[in-house]
Amino acid sequence: MIVGIHQPNYLPYLGFFDKLKKSDVFIIYDDAQFSKGDFQQRNRIRIYHGWKWLTVPVEKKHIPINQIKIRNEVGIEGTTWQEAHLKEIHENYKKAPYYPNFEKDIRRIYEQEYDTLIDINIKLIEFLMKSFEIDTEIVYSSEFGFTSKSTERLVDLVSAVGGDVYLSGPMGKDYLNLQLFEKKNIEVVFQDFKHPTYQQQYDGFEPYMSAIDAMFNTGRIPE
Repeated sequence: MIVGIHQPNYLPYLGFFDKLKKSDVFIIYDDAQFSKGDFQQRNRIRIYHGWKWLTVPVEKKHIPINQIKIRNEVGIEGTTWQEAHLKEIHENYKKAPYYPNFEKDIRRIYEQEYDTLIDINIKLIEFLMKSFEIDTEIVYSSEFGFTSKSTERLVDLVSAVGGDVYLSGPMGKDYLNLQLFEKKNIEVVFQDFKHPTYQQQYDGFEPYMSAIDAMFNTGRIPE
């Protein structure tokens, strides 16, 4: 059984969903430490002259992601951060072929209020999974209560769900202790994600945008 593990990013990119789709069980690493400036609180959308960050204002503390609170009192250009993000999404994708198919759902998500970062991130991940027709089983790392660190924690999580193959991101080659997986008879496979090219709303192609870019433009995960 193939197990993928990933932190709950904000508006994740296509590589996140590539890993999710290739996994039999996907573990949301929600009790990993929050990393300031990482993709846990922000991601990029395509705009006319390139791309733009959408960033959720949060309390930047060295605590688990699932405890990070949103600073809802922080506005963006005179509006709430939700209104600002929704406006940017609407203005830049309203002419995309599949935007009308998903507009109601994306508006419903952003019109809600959220106290913690994990809440909006999971809402968006679930929305994108449904839109891309991915039905992989989702489990949360915090459910297990492990206190192990680094590679040992990953081995514990894969073992806990009965996995015999761990699907790692490509950067795992730089930091994983593969011997710990070998001791548990777990094979490690590294994701080989090649970003697809598709028609965006503006000239040129910008890879590694949030997956909503592909969804609004193609209605699916591009090959």
